[in-house]
Amino acid sequence: MKHRIVYQGIPGAFSHIAALGHFGADNTFSGLPTFHEIFARIENRQADYGVIPLENSLAGSIGENYDLLYKNDVSVIDEYYQPIRHHVLISKSPHSDKTIGIQNIQRIYSHPKALEQCIKFFKNHDYIAPQAYNDTAEAAEYVASEQRTDIAAIASKEAAELYGLDILVRDVQDNINNWTRFFIITSVHPEPDILVHDTVYKCSIIFTLPHIPGSLYDIIGIFANAHLNLSKIESRPIHGKAFEYVFYIDVEFHSHDYALIHKLIRLCSEMTNEIKVLGYYPKAHIKNNF
Repeated sequence: MKHRIVYQGIPGAFSHIAALGHFGADNTFSGLPTFHEIFARIENRQADYGVIPLENSLAGSIGENYDLLYKNDVSVIDEYYQPIRHHVLISKSPHSDKTIGIQNIQRIYSHPKALEQCIKFFKNHDYIAPQAYNDTAEAAEYVASEQRTDIAAIASKEAAELYGLDILVRDVQDNINNWTRFFIITSVHPEPDILVHDTVYKCSIIFTLPHIPGSLYDIIGIFANAHLNLSKIESRPIHGKAFEYVFYIDVEFHSHDYALIHKLIRLCSEMTNEIKVLGYYPKAHIKNNF
């Protein structure tokens, strides 16, 4: 059965590439302008799954999506690691036979997070102005439409193929070991009764705490005392409440600890103002295939 899958951006964006990598091409994929619209489609059941980036190994967390996970009624059912390789893409002008070199480029368009991942490149080419754009693939589409020799985009090789661009410089990210972690979200709230034996899982939780000394320390201690690893801790400001925060954690556990996780979450619920379990899902592994 084909699934309806939504992502932010247009074909050739890294979210689209991740969606294809996770689900396979035999599905229906729709690109949306904003992350907010992804969550709205999922909550309204106008799509089966959403693919959202959560953090990048170079540029860090994407705060907007942590906020949307807190505010919206969705579940996380899986995670996916997408390798990110940024290339400088150019369009040759139909009015010129001259070969375009990097010295001809005056401005490069890309998503702000992509530009953040290419700081060394811009330091080494300080005559080039980085220009923020909605999306890496949209930047590639724009450069293709302009047919100019003085602008370029930073985007994927898939975007180059889709929009008929040439790759001028390959791998301009600061580090070749560049990955983005994606969440797969849905509107249903599955709770697995049987987990795959001898498999490492993650449980993602969002909560708020009372303003008393040691409240976060006590929550972390619940999992530390059970010898469970917290692989991620993130705090985000609560909009409308000055200097109050919502906390996000990922807890790693083995399949045989599933009952223990439920017990620990019940303990946490007694110590928090509010708590939401986003989901349980197998821990994804990075495969270095560069």
